[in-house]
Amino acid sequence: MRTILVVCPYVPHPPNHGGSIRSRVLLEALAQDHRVHVAVPAVAPSVAATELDRLAGLAALGVEPHELPSPTSQRPSVGQKLRHWLCGSSELLARRWSPHAAAALAALRERLRPDLVVLDSTFAVPIWRGAQPVLLHLHNLEHHILQRPSGAPDRASARLSRAIEAWAIRRTERRALRRAALAVCVSAADRTLALQLAPATRVEVVPNTIDTTALPPLPPPPPGPPRLLYVGGLDYPPNRDAVRELLTDHLPVLRAALPGLTVRLVGRDPAGVLRAFAGCAGIEAMGAVGDLRPHYAESHAVYLPIRSGGGTRIKILEAWALGRPVLATRIASEGLPAEDGVHLRHFVGPTDGARALREVLAGQDRSLCAAGRQLVAAAFDHGTARRQLRALAGALVDTLPGGT
Repeated sequence: MRTILVVCPYVPHPPNHGGSIRSRVLLEALAQDHRVHVAVPAVAPSVAATELDRLAGLAALGVEPHELPSPTSQRPSVGQKLRHWLCGSSELLARRWSPHAAAALAALRERLRPDLVVLDSTFAVPIWRGAQPVLLHLHNLEHHILQRPSGAPDRASARLSRAIEAWAIRRTERRALRRAALAVCVSAADRTLALQLAPATRVEVVPNTIDTTALPPLPPPPPGPPRLLYVGGLDYPPNRDAVRELLTDHLPVLRAALPGLTVRLVGRDPAGVLRAFAGCAGIEAMGAVGDLRPHYAESHAVYLPIRSGGGTRIKILEAWALGRPVLATRIASEGLPAEDGVHLRHFVGPTDGARALREVLAGQDRSLCAAGRQLVAAAFDHGTARRQLRALAGALVDTLPGGT
């Protein structure tokens, strides 16, 4: 049994968003064979007891949590941004951590003497200074997300900031990939991007997954005007831009084609993005919820006008598992082996989306739901990912000094 230290830029409990779900599967896989420690930003002592229970939730997985200093503020000044950029580093990555986090992590490394370190996403890279073998567990190629157009009109200053951050994060990811003993990505497309940065690095694919046994197909939705569902936190820019497009451009066209149609939005909105749409007909803003299944049960389809971002969308896997048809842009479904007209319907703009939705509601939903459920059960279940990660980590530690 070897000692593994996982560095994660958030507390991955409870598994209530895409990143924490992927991190949770990783920890569960590693803990089957090894002593696993996880280093996370400290939970503030002033938060509610339920927040402090997040650390206890990690211990219940068989891993030992360790708190590192966390930043006091998430709002950087212009001076802070410039200082990072002039040094060729990313302020966006650095803001996740206190300036003292790297030293605290080094002290933890000296105490634990791990055989293997896992950097859980690009956001864990900036504070690592050790020499132990590293498994780089990438949730996304973050530089690629920033290089893409946001899908929303941006000020010139915002575009410049994105360009500089993309350049700085690309440098960080290239350096991390070249030093990694193994890198794991979520899709073949991300693997290609990683190999472009570091052709000599071993890069494997373990897709995002869900617990299909906990998400059985739902019965048909109740009769009445159609309800569309969008799930995603609006503190994530691709979700924020997609929801703005959905409500501003798509909703009027969809309601003209299907009178009475509503859009239900589920997810965090800490900045109050939806206040601008208060009182608009056809919008149901639910905020963050503990259980998504009732909202899928009351919806006729999932509708995703996503124009940016990366990786693979767990929200599509959830919809497939629960038996709800998915309508999405091609960017929203990239990285998934989804065929238009078989597993989902693709659309480009509002008129295209309205036409596709009418066809789905006219009867195509049955075949889409059956094919989606079959695909997610065969290739995107947590059990499959755990087995893959367990095998990859086991083979890697067997190559380390003292391995068998």
